[in-house]
Amino acid sequence: MQLSAHGAILLTFATFGAVVGSHVGALPKLIATSGISPFAFGVVAAIGMISNIVAMSLGGLLGGLLGRRIDHRSALLIALPCLGVAFVYALLVGSLLSFTLSFVFMSFALGTIDLFMNAEASVVEQSLGRPVFNSYHGTVSLGIAGFAIVGSLVAVLLQPWFLAVLVLPLLGLCWAAIYKIIPPGIAHHEDTANAAAPPLPRRILTFVGLAAGFNVACEGAAILWAGQLLSSIAPELAAISGLGVAFYGLCGGTVRMMGDGMRGRWGDLRVMTVSLFIAIAGFSVLGLAPGFWWSVAAFACVGFGLAVTFPCLFSLTGKIAPQNRAAAMGYVAFIGGFPRIILPYVLGLLAGQFALGAVFSACAVVALVALIIITFSFAKAEQWVAST
Repeated sequence: MQLSAHGAILLTFATFGAVVGSHVGALPKLIATSGISPFAFGVVAAIGMISNIVAMSLGGLLGGLLGRRIDHRSALLIALPCLGVAFVYALLVGSLLSFTLSFVFMSFALGTIDLFMNAEASVVEQSLGRPVFNSYHGTVSLGIAGFAIVGSLVAVLLQPWFLAVLVLPLLGLCWAAIYKIIPPGIAHHEDTANAAAPPLPRRILTFVGLAAGFNVACEGAAILWAGQLLSSIAPELAAISGLGVAFYGLCGGTVRMMGDGMRGRWGDLRVMTVSLFIAIAGFSVLGLAPGFWWSVAAFACVGFGLAVTFPCLFSLTGKIAPQNRAAAMGYVAFIGGFPRIILPYVLGLLAGQFALGAVFSACAVVALVALIIITFSFAKAEQWVAST
């Protein structure tokens, strides 16, 4: 059976998750090999986040400057091989400098792919005429879940570079699917496709960007610090330290797969509100570092809680600016970049000065801020969509 555009984009999201999960699963081993302290890791994570945001913002800026002619397909076909090279390099690090450079390279490639696969996903969702955005992000979470535990096992029992044997074929398959199935150029489904794109509603997009930024910052913290927390709680279980990320991704992916149905039944705002309350509870438990298995369960709660917010907000962004999705998403990524850059540095400071549980207590506060922003701004964004 021939793969559809929907299937090709689904594969792209899954491959994205596999790369992230493999790298995160191997992180405790890579950090130990490179001699990285918790504070240094926080700084490196902040630098990597800057690289990621620059990639997304630059892609969105070019989309606006080129009058919506930037090609989602071409950008993905260039970025995927670059990600493969960056991933292999990241598995071979052995010093602070090489670890930092690998983080920068991988983050830039991931940011580029993140932007353009979401922009193309918005096109596919609109062409299908039904909500599918959460299922795309669900495959990311499931990819992270599956490959995080594989990454930790392979890194400890073999060597991190063995992960390249598993991940590079997936990247190649993804590249081939996009090349064969996704048509060149940007598809537009509006009658005004050939008209000049209207100015972006930056005030509304700013609030969307801040909410998305706080949510993604919490996601990133859960993924990047999970293995380190579990390894510190139970060093004898280091080979399965990827279980925190695995349960986070598995639960988040499950919710995202059901998320489109929940959005249709209860509405985006209600679904996001309940979900973020669950995330706040999970982070609060992790702040107490209650033990290995209790912490794994808390990561599962965080996965449940953070799952639907970002897909809902990115789907809303595509609706707000349907004639220039890449530019709108790039702007949202730029605004959301501020909390995403600041939080890793702050978490590094907290981890250096206090116990690792302080990292997750801070995330509970950040998730609460995201909930407040969404509560006060989402209705206005929905009104804008209805009026255009």
